Formats: sequence, structure tokens, C-alpha cells
Amino acid sequence: MTVVITGGRGYIGQHVAAALAAAGTPTRVLGRAQTPGTYLDQTGAEATLEDHLTGASAVVHLAGKLVHDREAALEDYLPANVDLTKAVADAAVAAGVGCVVHASSRLVYPATLTAPAIEDRDAAPDTPYGHSKLLAEQALSGAVEGSTTSALSLRIAQVTGGDHPGLGVVNRWIREARSQGTVTVLGEGVAVRELVHVDDVARALITAASYRGEWHPVNVGGTEPVTIAALGSEVARVAGVQVTHAPVESEDRSSFALDHTRANEMLRYEARVSWQAIIAEAWDASGEVGS
Repeated sequence: MTVVITGGRGYIGQHVAAALAAAGTPTRVLGRAQTPGTYLDQTGAEATLEDHLTGASAVVHLAGKLVHDREAALEDYLPANVDLTKAVADAAVAAGVGCVVHASSRLVYPATLTAPAIEDRDAAPDTPYGHSKLLAEQALSGAVEGSTTSALSLRIAQVTGGDHPGLGVVNRWIREARSQGTVTVLGEGVAVRELVHVDDVARALITAASYRGEWHPVNVGGTEPVTIAALGSEVARVAGVQVTHAPVESEDRSSFALDHTRANEMLRYEARVSWQAIIAEAWDASGEVGS
């Protein structure tokens, strides 16, 4: 079983490739080549997507454009997130690949939900990036419809852990705790987030590669949602400092929590790494960096 990984040199992709290698699964990691329409694998071989996918049992599609500019328009995300997903799906169908596993995002859901998001009910993105990921899902589902290629879009929560610097406010609190001896939570801290460790995400993506059936979106989250206030309190506890609250003009009440029923039923997936363990890992790693 050969698994092709697009975006395999990125944060999640490196963890997926390492997990597959540890299991003895042949992998082919793709990146863009200089020639338009061609791609390089880890050996330096240049070929079209279809050629690279020929003989593969699955492709884990991680390549795309992340949120680097919150002012970016939808059009800025379309080539990397929608057009490329369509190209990968078309090539997979032409090559007879068993399954396309697409890394989608929790941001296909709006920030205004008051209960964990359910796949077939709540997709209504309120950001250009989230809209591009939903369009990519639709491009994938349309491309594989009626073919022998299966597909899943995994709507992944906020990915953390390992060597990732992108813990957002958690890293800011860790720096503050080390330099100032306090953790400052803005406002009441009632906004809800769901952290998922990269090792759990890699496991879900690899499990999904064996799926055979019609396209579905599937939420992949952490052990539980948590408020910003609770995250701050845990950072403070691990650091041995106090929490303070700073007033804000407008309280952030956004919520990004995921219903896990479909992942449990379809993939037998449950997150193993708790948000408390993620914070402890980040705290320990920050000490290594600062030593």
C-alpha cells in the first residue's frame, strides 16, 4: 500500500510521513516542481500528478494556503485550496487511487455556534479561508462522484503539539509567565476552542486512507472543547503563576467545538492527547528553547 502525501514537507505532513514510515508503509511525498503542472517526489523525480499517483492506494492531500493575512480575500485562497484539490482529485480518479483524504478545517463552521458543530448541519463559513476549504470539499466530492475512488474531508480542529510554534495565545501566555510571572486573560475568557495534537491528527489521516465509500466530511478534534479562561488557568498552574483578567471593549464569545460522533463511528477515532497534556508539552518545550 503506497500512500502519496501532498504537502508532506509541512508541519502535519512530516508527522504523517514519519508515522507511515514507522509502520513500514511506502510513501511518496510531493512538492511543486519548476515546470507548471509537474511535481517532485522525495527522490527528485518530476512527473504529473497522475503519474505520481499511479499505483497508490491513497493520497493524503495536505497542500494548501494557510491563513497568513486575515484581510486576504477569497480569491487569494482559491488556487491553492480549491483548484489544487480539484487537480489532485481528478488525478486520483484517473489513476484509480483507492481514496483521497483531504485535510479540511474547523473554519468551515461559523464562530457563532453554541453547540459542537455537526458535519451535515452546521457548515456555513464566515471567513474567506473557511469558505475556500468548503469549496475544496465540494470540488473533491464532485470529482470522485460516480468513480471507484473514495474520499473523505477531515474537518480538523486547532492543531498543536510536537514541534509546532502555532499554539497562539497559549504560547503568548507561556512567554508572559516566564518573563513576567503572570498569565493575562483578555476579558472573561469565555470563547471556546478545541485543541488536537498533531499525532492524533496524523493517526486520523492514516486511518482515513483505508476508507472505501462515498465522500463525507468528518470532524477530527481533541478530547474536549475548552474555554480560553480554562486554558489560561492551566498554563498558570503549570507555570506556578497567577491569572489576571484584563478588560476588553468587546468580549470574544466565538466557539469552535466539534461533534465527534461520525469520527467515532466511521474511523473509530478518538483523540488520545488531552489539552492539559498539550499545554504541559508546550511548557516543557519552551524551557528547552530558553535554556
